[in-house]
Amino acid sequence: MRDQLMKISGYFSLEWTDARLNWTAEAAYSSDILVIYTTQDYVWIPSLSVTNSVDELAVISDNTVIIRVINDGTLTWTPGGVYETSCSTDVTYYPFDEQECDIELTTWGYTNVEINLVGKGVDLSYYEPDGEWEFMSYSVTSNTRTAGASSLPQITYAMKYRRRPTYQVMNTILPLILLGFLHCFVFQLPADSGEKMGYSLTTLLAFAVYLTIVSADTPTTSLHTPVLSVYLIIMLSMGVVAILLTIFVLKCHFSTEDQPIPNYIHRICSVANKLERNHCCKKSEVVDEIENDKNGNKGSPRKAFQPELSWPEVSKALDKFFFKVYTTTFLLLTFVVLFVFIIHHYT
Repeated sequence: MRDQLMKISGYFSLEWTDARLNWTAEAAYSSDILVIYTTQDYVWIPSLSVTNSVDELAVISDNTVIIRVINDGTLTWTPGGVYETSCSTDVTYYPFDEQECDIELTTWGYTNVEINLVGKGVDLSYYEPDGEWEFMSYSVTSNTRTAGASSLPQITYAMKYRRRPTYQVMNTILPLILLGFLHCFVFQLPADSGEKMGYSLTTLLAFAVYLTIVSADTPTTSLHTPVLSVYLIIMLSMGVVAILLTIFVLKCHFSTEDQPIPNYIHRICSVANKLERNHCCKKSEVVDEIENDKNGNKGSPRKAFQPELSWPEVSKALDKFFFKVYTTTFLLLTFVVLFVFIIHHYT
C-alpha cells in the first residue's frame, strides 16, 4: 500500500478466431486431427500490453506457452506472469479501508477496427486468501482509449479489496487509546512527587513513536489524509499542552506565599469549585463582636469565616480542573473517531 501498487500473479485466457487455420472443409484430415498445438512463432497472436504496469511496459509474449488451435480456427492462448500495476490508494479510513486496483489490458499498435477486445470475467479457481487483504469483488469493463488520432480497445479488470483490521486494531488503535487514557492521569500526580514532568514526557514520546509507525504504513501522498493520523496529531498536540499545563501547575505549587494570586487564577479556582461542588480554599477564623443587647449587656463574640487561597491549594484546584477538561476532551475525541470507523466499516 505504501508504494501504491498491486502485485498479482495470474494468466490471461485469450481466445480468437483465425480463418486461415480452419481445416474443417478438408475432408482428408478434418475428422482425424481435431486440435493441434503450436507456439507464437508460427501463428498470429494479438499484440497486447498491461498499460498501467509499473514494472515493465512491454507486449505480452511467452514462447514457452503453447497455443491450442481447434479445427474450426479457434485459438486459445494463456500467457501468465506476475504483474505489478499502479493503484491509487485511499487511506482516509485506515485501517478500515477498502481499495480498488485495476489491470488495464490494451492493444499495442492495433486499433478497434482491427481488434475488438471483450472481457468475460475473472476466474478465482486459483485464488488464495491473503492475511492482510480480503478479496471482495471484481468488475470487467470494455472501452476505448484515445492515442492521437487512433482509438485503442481496452479491458479494465477492477479488483476490490478490504483490509482485515484485526492486526492494526490490536497493535495500533488499542495501545493508542490506552496511552491517551494514561496521559490524562498526569494531573492526578501530586506536585511534590517530582514525577509529573517525566510522566508527561514519556507518554508524549510514546505518541510520537506510534505516529512514526502509522506513517511508515501509509503512502506518502497528500491526496488523502488518514483519520488515524489526524487523531494521533491531535493527541500529540494535547500531550504538548499537558506538558505546558504541568509546568504551570508546578510553578504555582512552588510559588512563595508573599506572591499575590492573579485574578484569572481566582476565576479558574471558582470554576473548579463549581465543578467539585465544594471549596478549594481554606477558611480562616475571624473573631467579631455582636452589638450590645437591649439591656446594655455586651454581646458575645461570634466566629466568622473568610476564604483564603494558598499556592499549594491553587495547584491542587488547577490539577482537578485540568484533569476533568483533558479527560472529557480525550473521551469525546476518541468516541468520534471510533464512531466514524464503525460507521464506515459496516456501511
